[in-house]
Amino acid sequence: MKNNQAFTLIELLVVVLIIGILSAVALPQYQKAVWKSRAAQLFTSVRSLATAQEAYHMANGTYANSFEELSLGFDNLQSTTSPVVGVSTLSSDAIRTNENMELSINNAANSFVLSSAFFKTGPYLGAGFIFVHVDPTNTLDQKIYCVERTNYVSTAGSFCTKVWGTNDLKLTQWSARYYEMK
Repeated sequence: MKNNQAFTLIELLVVVLIIGILSAVALPQYQKAVWKSRAAQLFTSVRSLATAQEAYHMANGTYANSFEELSLGFDNLQSTTSPVVGVSTLSSDAIRTNENMELSINNAANSFVLSSAFFKTGPYLGAGFIFVHVDPTNTLDQKIYCVERTNYVSTAGSFCTKVWGTNDLKLTQWSARYYEMK
């Protein structure tokens, strides 16, 4: 009798099948974790920008029009005048960007004053966060909202609900869905 210590073809196929099933389950969870991590970075960036804007407002009585005026560097981001997702700005230094995100200051005199950060690539292009400093319509309170721009994110809640975990849609207006964050 021979002592054969090799694997049979059936045993190898079963192992490959198990690995395939495990990867099919794990890959979507991994991708969700990656996007949640990127969203946390985006949230932190808009929160820092909003805090710097509020500090500038307390010291000067007005909001900053550019990143140069703020005590916040964002040196790892490049200045640009051509936004991908875009909100209106008054300054050539009001938009900072990298390969994944776009951070902007919107200081429209006697109108909305916003600090925003949006993804500019990937499956959540046009999704991000916005801090409303001044809202002449009194629709949005002075806080951070999860936002999905409707001209980019067609399925409601695909970012704010599925990735960030907020379900409280406050309003759909100005080409965007605004979700309240608790």
